[in-house]
Amino acid sequence: MKNGEVLKSTVEKTPKNLAACVCANCPSYNDCSRGKEELLFCSAAVGKSACAYKMNGCLCGTCPVHKEYELKSGYYCING
Repeated sequence: MKNGEVLKSTVEKTPKNLAACVCANCPSYNDCSRGKEELLFCSAAVGKSACAYKMNGCLCGTCPVHKEYELKSGYYCING
């Protein structure tokens, strides 16, 4: 990485990214997060949820935000 270069994996909480986010459709997304309107767990600004989760399936790999920022993981709601 060069001086001043921003890592592409740093996801900002912008209206564009919020609109593309699929977290609310995820089988692991729950009433706790829905009530807190938590989205963009892959974002450096949001990270891991304060809610408890069960691993009921993960949509991270299908998310346009995940793809655009070339992210490599999943279950961001649980793992941050």
